Amino acid sequence: MTRLAALSALFAALMPLAAAAQEVQPAYQAIYDGILLADSEATVQSCHAMAGTLGTDSTAQAREDAFTQLAEGWGRVEASYILGGYDMDAMDYPLLIDMFHNGKEDLHASLERAIQSDSAPKKALYKNAYRSITALDDMLFSGPWSKRRQALAQEITGSLCKRFETVHQGYLDHRDDFLANPDESLGLLMNAQIQSLYKTRDWRIAEVAGLTKKTLGQTHPENRQYRWGSASWPVIGAILDTHWRLLATDAAPNISTIGEARGAGAGLASVQDMLGEAIEAYKSVPEDKAFAPREAVAIINGLQRAQNAYYNSLALLIGVTLGLVDADGD
Repeated sequence: MTRLAALSALFAALMPLAAAAQEVQPAYQAIYDGILLADSEATVQSCHAMAGTLGTDSTAQAREDAFTQLAEGWGRVEASYILGGYDMDAMDYPLLIDMFHNGKEDLHASLERAIQSDSAPKKALYKNAYRSITALDDMLFSGPWSKRRQALAQEITGSLCKRFETVHQGYLDHRDDFLANPDESLGLLMNAQIQSLYKTRDWRIAEVAGLTKKTLGQTHPENRQYRWGSASWPVIGAILDTHWRLLATDAAPNISTIGEARGAGAGLASVQDMLGEAIEAYKSVPEDKAFAPREAVAIINGLQRAQNAYYNSLALLIGVTLGLVDADGD
């Protein structure tokens, strides 16, 4: 074979790959702009709306509604959080924002001391943990509303808004990095989803409903992600919805577009079916049955099967290596 013929053959072989890459490029753009960027921006807006409910004429219902919206926004961002893959500092942002399953300190007792203190809010809330979304839930809902709680909640919310703005700016800064290396980006996304499926299943649902090995048979409402308010159950719905927006064919272009282009249709359908099963089970739970063991079982099983389908079929077919689930949240 002449050199010209060899080059022609190589070019012909590469043409389908280049065409496939071009075909899925809009999916990467849609994921980044429509989910990662849009969700981080919406959370910034929700945080500022939360701050707006902390004036002297605020109502308990307004504070509760605003906090739930903020917590849902953060749940969406966390479900697809990949910023740490582009910025080492950003790996720690979720730990600074959210104390759920992190740390051994009795946060409620520490915040009670801050409330009883006469120190300025910034000084009283000197630890990052005291300025987390977990702390804001406690400050807003664990006791009677007062001027002291109001001042401390304003300090916490201001700090959180800066954190969320930093996350959003990070996504603005790294858009080109995400689009320039699609294989790496897809790996980051799918690993984030695996972690989120596990944490939602075990931490957010099973540990509350008494369906893990260490809690079996005994419900633990104090294990809810947001222990004091009413945001914990709606946040689970926001997280599941984010997974669906990333994976569902009817929400394309997204990972389903990429999976189909790579011949992973069977694995994709398996994950979609199992995730859809979990979402339908979640939607069927009456409000007064949230976290009830009997109702939780179907959601937990669906999420377990979705995670298994990720590992056993979709990841292999799509060509992504999945890491081990980080089960050590303490």
